[in-house]
Amino acid sequence: MKKTLKKTFTDSNANGGGSGVFSFGLKNVFRGIFSLSVFAIATIISSCGLLEDLASGLDYEIVEAKYDDSWYYSESDPIHKVDDKVLNLTIRNVPKDKTMYLVQVNPTDYNFNSSDVRTITNLSSRSSIGDGIVQTVSDEINIENIGGYKHFVGEKLPLPTGINSSRFVANLPSESVEKTFEIGAEKDIYVDTNKEMNQYALKKAHLRAKKDNCYVWVVDEYYASKKGGNKVDDSVAKDYAEKFDSMYPLITNVFGYESNKMIYNSETLVDISTLSDTGEKINIVIYDIANDFSKDSISSSGVVGYFYAKDYYYSTTPREDVIGKSNKGKYFYIDSGYANANFDDTISTLAHEFQHMINFNQKTIKSIERGQKNNPLNPDTAYNEMLSMLCEDMMQEHLGLEDSASPKNRIQSFNAYYYMSGIREYRNDKYAAISYSTSYAFGSWLAREYGGEKLVKEISQNKYVDNESIEKAVESVTGKSYSFDKLFEQFLLAITGSKTYTHNKDAEQSISHFSGYSYPMKAFDIFSSDKTEYKDSTGKNQIYSFSLNHLYVGENKKTTLYADNKEKVYKNYKGNGPFVFNLIYSPNELRAKYGIAIHGVKETNELCETETITFSQNGAKGLELYLIIQ
Repeated sequence: MKKTLKKTFTDSNANGGGSGVFSFGLKNVFRGIFSLSVFAIATIISSCGLLEDLASGLDYEIVEAKYDDSWYYSESDPIHKVDDKVLNLTIRNVPKDKTMYLVQVNPTDYNFNSSDVRTITNLSSRSSIGDGIVQTVSDEINIENIGGYKHFVGEKLPLPTGINSSRFVANLPSESVEKTFEIGAEKDIYVDTNKEMNQYALKKAHLRAKKDNCYVWVVDEYYASKKGGNKVDDSVAKDYAEKFDSMYPLITNVFGYESNKMIYNSETLVDISTLSDTGEKINIVIYDIANDFSKDSISSSGVVGYFYAKDYYYSTTPREDVIGKSNKGKYFYIDSGYANANFDDTISTLAHEFQHMINFNQKTIKSIERGQKNNPLNPDTAYNEMLSMLCEDMMQEHLGLEDSASPKNRIQSFNAYYYMSGIREYRNDKYAAISYSTSYAFGSWLAREYGGEKLVKEISQNKYVDNESIEKAVESVTGKSYSFDKLFEQFLLAITGSKTYTHNKDAEQSISHFSGYSYPMKAFDIFSSDKTEYKDSTGKNQIYSFSLNHLYVGENKKTTLYADNKEKVYKNYKGNGPFVFNLIYSPNELRAKYGIAIHGVKETNELCETETITFSQNGAKGLELYLIIQ
């Protein structure tokens, strides 16, 4: 069984890059959308111990734990954080009929080797926890089959140095160059022409559909009187125009608007109608993105669609870089093969990419207009992609999409592979898919817990980015101040079975609605074993589930997910919810930016009412251990 997996790429840097969707086959596992990005991590090295470890090949310091700590368990306090200095933890009032979990968390910017991740070495109840040797589970055995992998990184683009768009700028047209295009109009448009997406050519396209907010252009060589393969007809163009125009006011009502300014000669911001012949209209261009269509398998094709900020740039002098290939306006690109084979996915992708276009304005352009030209807001990729997936989430019902074509399709991959990407990390490698699932798992929980579309509106439109933006938005909506770490603790409770903090409740619907649409973000149970069937792009019946149960059903009841028998990895794991390791098994590394690994310690019936836990003595500085009982 093979499903189509789509992958979104985005350069979250305000000063350049693009966004789009890749697709490849992934057997028996999951589907999801995700993003590739160019981003820099600034780090400060100020420790002699850290410098010594760098000399030995480590990016982090190894510290020794020496201290004791205590925790009085209660129903209202089921989680306790153990920092890197604590060696022994005494737990009092241990309840019965619950499970104790150890969650290892890495909030730093460095990946930790498994040998430097502290774990439990002893329980005072003397229950056996293995021979003390931790065995690692390799990344390479977790994904059975990844098909053709493609990678796009947008070129870094310069930000304007000026902020006053009304000042005199040399060579500006004396009046607006905006035109009104009618159906059948012809236009030359730059499109990519190779699989690496680093070559562009001007191609003739004709306007095949239009609505109040958009033009839909089809590159001539990908147009036919009857759609098929990588050629579309007028009906496809009209469907895009209708769908996008219907979602435009709904999305802008929550996320705000895209920019109506262009970046002129990398110097200043100028009204878009002065420089762009399509003015404030959004252009949807349909063609075979990356020139990689295969009639044998649509899943072997690459990019489904993208937004690239290069088109917001206008240069009066010829340039050899990607700015020289700017189409000078607001542009999205949709793959013609997917337009025919996976229309629902491409419509969801338009919503996803529209958020990226809006985010470019709300965070970066607006910060420049406010005078932050030397320090514009620059959201990281995981944050930006989280918002785009929440856009898809709240638009799912309006667009009439099944869960399999919505961002919920990422939860199964989260359950299987969450430990392969930090919750706030974007992996710029072949496992970028997992970063999408972890970002969505956190964002979808956050929205359902703290105010739905009202929270999303605050995150999108406030004057902050990344963790600070999330903290400020939650405070604005609830009146309560939570640090990101405190919100993260609540998320850990949600993914280990809490009934208080959970994905399984509808998000609040509290902001002013447009045309009666209430932005439903429906409850879903990440621990559910329910299965639903749907048809894939080839018409075959497939199984969709948040649960991993069906992945464990095969010949001789052997797992199809892990090379090791699941009884070894964690004998009590039932295939529902995030994967739980045995204490003697561990991922081969603990990922940066809130990477986590969940371990089952014991059923509490096997523990004493007062239990003392001893941890490994030495480990990575900054590592956080959480004990959870529920």
